Amino acid sequence: MKAKWIAGVLLAAITISACDDDTAQVGSSLTKDTDHFSIVADTFNVATRSVVVDSVLSQNSTCYLGRIKDPSTGDYVTSDFTTQFVQLEALATNLFPDKSDMVSLDGQGGIIADSCHLNIYIASCTGDTLAPMTLKAYELKKPVAEGQFYYTDFDPMGDELIRNDGILKTKTYTFVDFLKSEKLRNTSNYIPYINIPLNEAYTSQAGKSYNNYGTYVMDMFYTHPEYFKNSFTFTSHVCPGFYFKSTDGAGLMSQIHTTELKVYYRYMKGDSLIYANRTFTGTTEVRQTTTITNDKQRLEELAADQSCTYLKTPAGIFTEVTLPVDDIMRGHENDTITSAKMVFRSWQKDSDEAFGNAPALVMLPKDKVFTFFEENNLPDNKTSYLAVLNSKSQTYEFNNLSTLIATLYQNRATGGEDWNKLVLVPVERTTSTSTATMTGSSTTTTTKVSNLMSLTNTRLVGGSQNEHEPVTISIIYSKNQ
Repeated sequence: MKAKWIAGVLLAAITISACDDDTAQVGSSLTKDTDHFSIVADTFNVATRSVVVDSVLSQNSTCYLGRIKDPSTGDYVTSDFTTQFVQLEALATNLFPDKSDMVSLDGQGGIIADSCHLNIYIASCTGDTLAPMTLKAYELKKPVAEGQFYYTDFDPMGDELIRNDGILKTKTYTFVDFLKSEKLRNTSNYIPYINIPLNEAYTSQAGKSYNNYGTYVMDMFYTHPEYFKNSFTFTSHVCPGFYFKSTDGAGLMSQIHTTELKVYYRYMKGDSLIYANRTFTGTTEVRQTTTITNDKQRLEELAADQSCTYLKTPAGIFTEVTLPVDDIMRGHENDTITSAKMVFRSWQKDSDEAFGNAPALVMLPKDKVFTFFEENNLPDNKTSYLAVLNSKSQTYEFNNLSTLIATLYQNRATGGEDWNKLVLVPVERTTSTSTATMTGSSTTTTTKVSNLMSLTNTRLVGGSQNEHEPVTISIIYSKNQ
């Protein structure tokens, strides 16, 4: 009975300690000396600093386009992107009607496209929806290579991917398109988009001339159907993709929903004239890259501010955390850490609110900041941890860090000078939700984390000249006596 009573008190104490940020009042012992077991709580200061990041992994999930001024730094952030287009294998043989049914002809019996367009659909935007923006659309001469990692400093022009004698279109646009009626723009299913016509005469890389780009695509289908077998053959032999670059204007950054290549034509179906189009879509199933350009000098100046630390996205600043592992373990080499927790608190200035805080952070060992994302890893609560922003308290809370501390302590002799350093990385989190049949309760699971590419500006309490409460790690030991 005595053993059960001790276990019950111990469990209650650990539960209370884990739920309370303030562990300073937890007693040094919950059992008698004769029981040879006690709980000890302690708190240690944690050093943090801002570090500038040259680039982050550019994954397929989301692309951005535009140029906007960061109110907290005065820096202009510019985003450009490349995309390929999907060709589904299931549609390989019936993309276009039989040639004998086509009505879109050139007057000499040759099949043509009535028109061809690129459409860039916008999911959301940050900034002035009436700001005039200008982009250039470049035809790629070859696909962005597979099997490589592309970071946000990737330059398609410097990498010689642009076809010098290919399509080059300039387009000025605003997020609010006044050429569309207000009634249409206010419908629930309307998605704003940028329309780029490709209706001028076009010459392929093989030197053949067409009245527009759509006619080229159709001609390739009828003469080389094998090129349309799947997305790989389509990008390799027909359409390598396009590069969209922001060239003028400021004040708007758009998150891209999808990009489409549309080919319009007419054909007969029985006695009916059919107006149709074939759409090729840029999605996560094919290669997409985002290029971010910002002022590194301004970021360096911001990171030098020791009164706080920063998290800036996209591809801007992370926060480095130095854990006092030796201090934590000193005198407790034979004890067990049953709880370890860190809380990072955000404090915002007026200029920060335009972009807002990062929605979630991953905390990683410093030497895993890049490979973690390249390997599509998920936080394992051993050496990598996820914290979601608490919107009420404006905090990020990392719990269950005991395994991390033990691992770092064991590896301190071979871990190099950064053996006890971690990095806070803003991330975009993909989740799935399942519902239990019997209870109806829902469980949300993180299925993917990737570098956050949207505009955020998070100012954390910390830094060597921090004037707020220090950043700490709270430890609870199971102490053997």
